[in-house]
Amino acid sequence: MTVLVRSATLSTFEILAKGLRLDVPSLLARFGIPLQALHDPDMLVSYQGFINLLEYSASLGRCPDLGLRLAQARGISILGPIAVLLRHAGTVGEALALASRYLFVHSPALKLQTQIVPGQPDLIDVVFDLSHAKLTARPQVISLALGIVCQGLSVMTATRIAPQLVMLPHAPVADEDAYRQAYNCPVQFLAPVAAVRLRVSDLKVVVSGNDPHMKELALGYLEQQGGKPHTLFSDRVRRLVRHFLSAGHARHTDIASALSLHPRTLQRRLAAEGATFEQLVDDVRKEQFLELIGLPTGPAMTQIAYILGYAEVSVLTRSCRRWFGATPRAMRKQAQSNGHHRDADTPQ
Repeated sequence: MTVLVRSATLSTFEILAKGLRLDVPSLLARFGIPLQALHDPDMLVSYQGFINLLEYSASLGRCPDLGLRLAQARGISILGPIAVLLRHAGTVGEALALASRYLFVHSPALKLQTQIVPGQPDLIDVVFDLSHAKLTARPQVISLALGIVCQGLSVMTATRIAPQLVMLPHAPVADEDAYRQAYNCPVQFLAPVAAVRLRVSDLKVVVSGNDPHMKELALGYLEQQGGKPHTLFSDRVRRLVRHFLSAGHARHTDIASALSLHPRTLQRRLAAEGATFEQLVDDVRKEQFLELIGLPTGPAMTQIAYILGYAEVSVLTRSCRRWFGATPRAMRKQAQSNGHHRDADTPQ
């Protein structure tokens, strides 16, 4: 069975490869990676193919620090919705725990775990491993992975955390200074594992931009992806729209940001399923309107308009006439009448 990874991992590869005067389409074809993967971050491609692509490109382009450059160019955002989750975690420790739990959404091959350094209880290693997936993890992909970890820690804490040490299980393939500058710490080569070493106290550092609401949205999205891998993208967007409407807004740029997608990518993926963002928002508003007017002691129409993201009741009225051919008040009266009849028919 081929082990896959989201093609977002290829982000910025095209720019760097062209800078090295490499023929990108030919390289991708050589390793069985579709050209479309450069422009669709959620496409799944062969992880071993990607690993081999990096190694071959680094050799062909005489760029032994290619993995380091990729990590510095894009960093944690390569992880898409997982990056959103990590940026809004409460602490560094929580972010690492969430990364360990949800990295399978990016690729089932990824394994990240923390372990106390033997004999040094004040230090902890964040260990990266692909061996359980029977992949050959070569220097470029290891450099990339640990670079993402280091860059992610820096971004999440506004540079308040610096790794104590980065360990690489291979000899240096680039200048050693390139590694030290990229990781901003000492580097140990030919180490027993690939890991980033931190102080245990670093786990308690608060993530700078943490937002509990955004964290819950990202968690919900990742739970849906992990629990139901065949769920339509439009259904995932629909669920996020419901969450965002309750917060008073549901613009396509907000939803795209929550999914760590470009707004055009969001629209393109919806179009592939025969949907549009505007129609999804309209459908969700219609569903929520029916739920709200059906409540025995439902909110006033001005409140319903606000909940649905409308600036004025008059806009809600126009939508209601378009949906049902009736005013909101007439629809509420009908809903309450139907509810009264159902109650009367229920055996006591």
